[in-house]
Amino acid sequence: MFEFFQSLASTLTTLFILTSMFNVGLTQHPARIAKHLRDWQFLTRMVVANFLVVPGVMLLFIIITGIGAPYSAALILFACAAGAPLLIKLTQESDNDIAAGATVQMVLMVSTVGFLPFLLPRLIDGIEVDVWQIAQPLLLQMILPLALGMVCHVGVEKLAATMQPWVAKISNLALYGLLIFTIIGYLPEMADVDLWIAIIIGVVVLLIAFYMGYGTGQGNTNHAQLGALATAQRNTLMMFVLLKLATRLGNDSAIAFLEPLEADMPGGITRPYAQK
Repeated sequence: MFEFFQSLASTLTTLFILTSMFNVGLTQHPARIAKHLRDWQFLTRMVVANFLVVPGVMLLFIIITGIGAPYSAALILFACAAGAPLLIKLTQESDNDIAAGATVQMVLMVSTVGFLPFLLPRLIDGIEVDVWQIAQPLLLQMILPLALGMVCHVGVEKLAATMQPWVAKISNLALYGLLIFTIIGYLPEMADVDLWIAIIIGVVVLLIAFYMGYGTGQGNTNHAQLGALATAQRNTLMMFVLLKLATRLGNDSAIAFLEPLEADMPGGITRPYAQK
């Protein structure tokens, strides 16, 4: 029975990634992404924080606590992998620029492909990393849906406006569904004390990462908030904590579970960040 829920969670994870990236593409004009890509100083700080500082802090905590395999390897893996699709939801909840969040996510995703084959063999004994195994899902599940969404946004604007709210709602439902079924599917493993030690280590390190990421903004509030959310987000471990933090950063007091992303859509629809 538990294997069924694990399989269902895996399917919903893929659905969430595909619809999340397609949704971002439907709401963003390529020119907005290109504009944020020119902010190379902030993006460079993001890369340094995510692929040098966070893995270093995680390694330090692993050494201090003495937690062994396989949990130490799992902690190192998610410390070295950045650019999770949840960043778009966090950007929305914090009322920040969706295009800026999408740009940061793209840079971190591409950087993950470059850094993982270099970092993991040096941090985990006996591991070998196939670059194509990392790049393939990135291209097919993230970059391709994003590009298709942008093509629809530019080429068939009315169709994009019709599809976008539904795609966003499917993405949100898939997100919360995968979280629920992941918890149910892995209930037997919850009796493992070492698992809870690993979870606590992960949460503590990612909370530290949140504040380190905030520093990448260097006085720019929007950059600081995106930096904090992007640096702390690695997987579902911190999802609920970061959603709550994102709403505190924004203007809302509650999480908008099914609220579609709204940016650059026909009719002048904008997110609240446009009012800042």
